[in-house]
Amino acid sequence: MRIEGLGLTNFWNVMRFCVPLTVALSIFLASVARPQTADIAHDYAKYQGRIISKIIVLGNDKTRDIVILREMKTKVGVPFDANRVDEDRKRIQNLSLFTRVEIYPAKDENEKVGLIVIVAERWHFLPYPLFFRNEREWELEKWSYGAGIIHNNVRGLNNKLLAELWFGYNPGGTASYLNPWFAGERQLYYKATLYSMTLKSKTLKTPRFDEFHRGFSFIFGKKWGYHTYSNIAVSYDYIRIPYEYRYLISSESDQHVPSIGIGFQYDTRDLQEYPRDGWWMSFGVTGNFPPQSGYQLFGADVRRYIRLYKDISLALRVDVDLAHGDTPFYSHYYLGYSERMRGQFYTAMEGDRRSIFMAECRFPIVPVHFINLDYGQPMLGQYANDLPFGISAGIFYDIGAAWFRDDANIPTDFLSGFGMGLHFHLPYIELFRIEYGIDPQWKGQFIIDTKVAF
Repeated sequence: MRIEGLGLTNFWNVMRFCVPLTVALSIFLASVARPQTADIAHDYAKYQGRIISKIIVLGNDKTRDIVILREMKTKVGVPFDANRVDEDRKRIQNLSLFTRVEIYPAKDENEKVGLIVIVAERWHFLPYPLFFRNEREWELEKWSYGAGIIHNNVRGLNNKLLAELWFGYNPGGTASYLNPWFAGERQLYYKATLYSMTLKSKTLKTPRFDEFHRGFSFIFGKKWGYHTYSNIAVSYDYIRIPYEYRYLISSESDQHVPSIGIGFQYDTRDLQEYPRDGWWMSFGVTGNFPPQSGYQLFGADVRRYIRLYKDISLALRVDVDLAHGDTPFYSHYYLGYSERMRGQFYTAMEGDRRSIFMAECRFPIVPVHFINLDYGQPMLGQYANDLPFGISAGIFYDIGAAWFRDDANIPTDFLSGFGMGLHFHLPYIELFRIEYGIDPQWKGQFIIDTKVAF
């Protein structure tokens, strides 16, 4: 869905739609939802400093206890710390295995304290229809359809097996397997992926054409403690493009592109689905070695989340991407596809360099509540219970550019915009956003998107 050219003078017309919608949903949530337990003040003070005697996990019918306990810094034999326990709760939530996680202290013998971890599991295995949009566009021709099957918790160890096949726009298929933790205390992980798909080209130098890609990737990494990750990735991509566009690449033959890369991530976000506090940093270097030419890709993405007051937070992001060597068009950096600047959401830029800055102030309107939708029917069981619903809002500013190093060392043209929006917290899809962005010429656009912006 694309609604542009609304203008600042029509901003209040948008608000006339959004405000009643927010009020109606607020009344609905207030009438049917149970308050989020985390928002109810637990009497942690009387347990502070007491030695923890035991930790009990409840509600994990499929998930093994070890998957939950290994995410906790709190251990048996250490003093109770309320802040650390809350961090543990959020870290367990970030596994994406549960709709809800709560941790309760309970008095034990000899003035010690026990912890009860209660989880509500998500659906973990199901075939499902596919119907998704591409390039963050809502036009009907940009949608794909198909089917997939996922096991989100293989052997109860948080291993993930996925297979999907789709048609329509950018048709293709993929299969992947992720093991996020093996070799015990060494904390190793790996992910293997196979894919075959036809993609619409993104280059702005020609009309869009079909690129055929087939290949695989394998990532092997190590987790250092609770927040730091390093990995090495190897991949191979076979690329075929129409003959009339082969002048864009260094050889008229099909492309065979093996690559190897290293990466580093640091993640202290409180909740990945909607962070309000912490850091997320990612750095990577990838060397691509097609027989015709070689090139390297460098990337750095740093995000900071600052809790200003209670659940009011400021989110900041800086991203820099650079390419070195004879970089083909299919490895260029773009704005206007997966990365977009709100306010100029549908404007595209291309280059072998890219920089992005984003800022967003987030605040709650209706705090997240949990709702039961089973209505006494056993068919859905616990998977229809403890479903999160809530409403937040955000005020944002985005600016970014993509350019070629031959044009300038510093970009002269930028895409930018500012605005505000409503964020609806929903089960399974996590977040649905309705936003209004304004460009430097004070032209407005209505944006509908999913997931947190960053």
